Amino acid sequence: MRLIPAVFKKNSKRDARRPHSRLRRNVTRAGLVVAAAGLSVAGNWYLAETGWVQARANDVRDWAIETTGDAGLRVADVVVSGRNRADAKEILAALDLERGSPILGVDIDEARARIESMGWVQTAEIARRLPDVIYVRVTEREPLALWQHNNRTVLIDRDGHTIQQSDLDSFAGFPLVVGEGAPAVAGELIDLLRAYPAVAKATEAAVRVSDRRWNLRLHSGIDVRLPEEKLAVALERLEEYQREHDLFDRDVVAVDLRVPDRLIVRVSPGANLAKPVKAKGKDT
Repeated sequence: MRLIPAVFKKNSKRDARRPHSRLRRNVTRAGLVVAAAGLSVAGNWYLAETGWVQARANDVRDWAIETTGDAGLRVADVVVSGRNRADAKEILAALDLERGSPILGVDIDEARARIESMGWVQTAEIARRLPDVIYVRVTEREPLALWQHNNRTVLIDRDGHTIQQSDLDSFAGFPLVVGEGAPAVAGELIDLLRAYPAVAKATEAAVRVSDRRWNLRLHSGIDVRLPEEKLAVALERLEEYQREHDLFDRDVVAVDLRVPDRLIVRVSPGANLAKPVKAKGKDT
């Protein structure tokens, strides 16, 4: 009977030690897990920062692409449609590929960006036609006018985008716009001028003034000053005066239409407005 208390006492001491032992073991295990996780994160970060992961991924990608090439998926032909003025050789060069290269290795997005950077190309669509054809369809820009600025003349489209900077002889008959800011708003003026053929025919150039309004320089040397607003009204009045009074054929220096409901004419000293002058370069 005396041994019983001793046994309980001994077990009590052992049980008292167990929670501390378990705690130490749990803390140790948690520390090892955290340390391992930290090492893993640090290792992955190091591999990513040094480019090792990306390099291995690129190796796998290149191997896969080359494998598809060995299976017969290689470029044998390039088909281009929609091209009229754009240079075919420049389009092929922008694709940056060689016959026989793996067709799945062509970077469609980069090739499209390079082609769309060409002056005549507005948009480009590129597609793979497996097993061996690259198809390119381009939409070309429509030329609108010649733009003269800072002693340079370039061909522009309706959006003001520069299409071509040299070999412009074939576009000599296009409208000429001059000055800062002219390309962005030239389309509106040119559309209006088509509705007034007498004015359009007499106009040599449209000059943008302070990026606010237009002056028309006529072939006869007359400067026509247009208002900022209500261009159609001003052009209608100008067309009417030309039709009824042969205004462009008289000894006139400038016509000012900036004042509403008025047409102000400035003439050369000693000019005789009763009789039209002989137009330059034209027999009468």
